[in-house]
Order: sequence, then C-alpha cells, then structure tokens
Amino acid sequence: MSVSAISSSSGAATSASNVSSQIAKLKGQLKELTQKLKDAANSDMEAKLKEQTTKMLQTQIMAVQAQIQALLQQQQQQQQVQQKAAGATQSVQTGEGATGRTSFSPLGGQVDTYA
Repeated sequence: MSVSAISSSSGAATSASNVSSQIAKLKGQLKELTQKLKDAANSDMEAKLKEQTTKMLQTQIMAVQAQIQALLQQQQQQQQVQQKAAGATQSVQTGEGATGRTSFSPLGGQVDTYA
C-alpha cells in the first residue's frame, strides 16, 4: 500500500468539507495500515522480512498521521480566517472603527481646505 500525496492549497481555495473528507479518507487509510502492522507482527514470516515490513508500515503510518495533522492545522487556520472576516464584516455593518466609536463625522465632510 502506498501513501497517497495530498496537496495543500491556499486557505480559501480548499473548502472545509473537502478537508474533512480528506481527513476521513486518511483515517481510513491509517486504520488499514494499523491492521496490516498487527497482521505483520503476528505473522510467521522470516525475522528480517518481518522487521522490514514492520518498519515500512510504521513509516507509512507516521506519514499519514503527519498528513492528518497538517490538514487539521489547515482547517483550524481556515476557521480563524472566517471568524476574522465575520468580525470585520460585522464591524463595518455597525459603523464601528478601531476605537469602537462611529467613524462618521458630520463636520469632516463639510470642511473645505485650501493650501
């Protein structure tokens, strides 16, 4: 079984459902590799072959775990970006600036300045 490569794209390009489906697929692959590792450990194959098989499966498991971790981090970053965007949208809709006061000044629009 080979470990499939999953490319990570920029935050907004990959949808949350796509990331979730990739994670689910990798978890299934992880379960399968774990079962193969158990089977190899309990098999009666030659010791050297058993050791090589075990090492290969452990390496694949570690790679899949790393992919899952990377996808979880990507998902968390996407959620943070969405929360910030939602907060900025709400701030604009309520007319609040960085200080929490309204950013509209009725006098500023009526003053002409000449140099």
